[in-house]
Amino acid sequence: MKRHIGMAMLAGLLLVSVAVAVPPVNGGFGCFGPTVGIVNFAGLSRAFNGGGYQFIQPLSSMQWGFGGAGFALIDQVVIGGSGWGSSQTVGEEALRATVEIAGGEFDLGYQVLSLEHLLIAPVLGIGGGGYTIELQKLSGAPLTFDSLFRNPGRTSKVSFSSLTLSPQLMVTVPITFVGLQLRGGYCYTPANPEWRLEGGSVLSSGPAVSKGMPFVALNVVFGGFEGGTRRRGNRK
Repeated sequence: MKRHIGMAMLAGLLLVSVAVAVPPVNGGFGCFGPTVGIVNFAGLSRAFNGGGYQFIQPLSSMQWGFGGAGFALIDQVVIGGSGWGSSQTVGEEALRATVEIAGGEFDLGYQVLSLEHLLIAPVLGIGGGGYTIELQKLSGAPLTFDSLFRNPGRTSKVSFSSLTLSPQLMVTVPITFVGLQLRGGYCYTPANPEWRLEGGSVLSSGPAVSKGMPFVALNVVFGGFEGGTRRRGNRK
C-alpha cells in the first residue's frame, strides 16, 4: 500500500515538474463535436408509469447530443465558454414524450501540462442548464384545421433551468491548426427542479431528476497555438 502511495506521489511530482519546466502554450481555438451524458431517469420513468404510460422502449440513460466551445490560452490560464444540447424521444400509441437536456457555461482552468502535441488542463464550468419535456397526445389526433381549433392543446411542454457546476478535465491534442479534444467531467445541479409550463405557470409537483450527470465530449479543434516546446528551438 505504501509503495502505491509513493508511486502516486512521485507521478504527481513529475507532472508538476513538467508543467513548470515546459513553457505554457498560448493561443485560442474553437471546437465542436458529439457529447454523451449518463442520466438517471428513474424519477421521470416513475412519473410516466404513474400516469398510466409504460413505454415499450424506456428512456435510455445514455443522453446523446452535440456541443461546441471556444477557449483562449493565456500563459497557463484557460478561459472560455461551452454549450451543448441533447434529446431523445420515446412513445407508444397514445403518447409521445421528448426529453431535452441543454446547458451553457463559463469555463476557467489551468494548464498542468503543455507539450507540442498535448495540452492537459483541469477546468471548472459555471453556468446554467435545464430539462424540457414535451408530451404529445397521439390518439384521436385532429385531421383538419377546424377540428384542431375545436380540440387544441395536443402538445404540452414543461421545463426547468438552474445553476450548474461542471468540474472536468480537458485533454487537447493540437496537430497543426486542427486537432482533437477529449473532455470529461461531472455536471452538478444543486437546486431542486421547479417545473414550469410554457406560459410560466409553476407546477405544484413534478418528477425528480438526477442532480448529477457524468459526461464525455469528443471535439474537433480549430485554432492557433504557440509556446510550449514549439519555441525551444528559437530560444537563445
